[in-house]
Amino acid sequence: MRVSLQQLAKALQLDYRGDADLLINGVASPGSAVAGDLCYLLHKKTLGDIAASQCSVVIAPPRLGDEVKGKALLLSDSPQFSFVQAIGALGLEGGSEPGIHPSAQIAASARLADGVCVGANAVIEDEADIGAHSIIGAGAVIGCSAIVGSHCHLHSRVTLARAVRLGDRCILHSGAVIGSDGFGLVFHQQRWHKIPQLGSVVIEDDVEIGANTTVDRGALDNTVIEQGCKLDNQVQVGHNVRIGAHTAIAGCAAIAGSADIGRYCKISGAAGVLGHLTVADHVTITAMSLVTKNIKTPGVYSSGTPLLENRLWHRSNAGYKSLHKLAQTVAKLDKASE
Repeated sequence: MRVSLQQLAKALQLDYRGDADLLINGVASPGSAVAGDLCYLLHKKTLGDIAASQCSVVIAPPRLGDEVKGKALLLSDSPQFSFVQAIGALGLEGGSEPGIHPSAQIAASARLADGVCVGANAVIEDEADIGAHSIIGAGAVIGCSAIVGSHCHLHSRVTLARAVRLGDRCILHSGAVIGSDGFGLVFHQQRWHKIPQLGSVVIEDDVEIGANTTVDRGALDNTVIEQGCKLDNQVQVGHNVRIGAHTAIAGCAAIAGSADIGRYCKISGAAGVLGHLTVADHVTITAMSLVTKNIKTPGVYSSGTPLLENRLWHRSNAGYKSLHKLAQTVAKLDKASE
């Protein structure tokens, strides 16, 4: 889709500078842009990249507008967000036409609303309910009595197990498994016995879940992911976890069973949260940190050992073994000085 500068400014509700009839064909990074492309500018330090670019239009903050030369402008207080909106306005995201592939297997009792697209070899089981204009990708499996809201996109090979509930406008990327059994076991008479996992998973509106991420069903109550959460690839969410609204979790993080994560939290890559812990709202946990106790106050929390040259790491590691003895010695000296 080609739109004029004036049309795009109206769609994004932004002020513009330049030829109102200038046509915009697409979006690109400054280095790969050609005439007709749209770029965005966040920082003064990248003005040089914009100046050297072949792009025709730049979304820029008002404070930098006068410093962008030779380009048409859209002025935004949040250029990156406006750039995302522009991608939608230009119709660049693509989509799938409604319809059911002949190889899809759909139970007679399943319910599909208007505008649903079902890809090749997808399976929709008994009593499943698919909302309007949702897309079920190739090889996806929607289990018995599962519910998918409207305008969702489940990419190829996504699995929703029995009775999982998915809100509206959710995106699940390839290989995500929602509602697999949690790691529930009881040790009795020298062997492990499986605890039936009778709960389910409830995912609210506008949640995005990355490729090969797993969300376990609850043992008795449900695992819950509240609205607006964003989970990266290869995240593990254990049974009966609750993740508060608008929390973001980066790749390879793991949340153990029955942990309660607050709203607007940020959990960085490869971080871990032990089970049955509570994390307050507005908490940031930095990469590779391990949460071993409740976090009651908003803030930034870290653990782990930063990278060192191997020789220095071995020396520091040897010193850790002496810390307890050193602490005892200091305590004795303090007592003797009293």
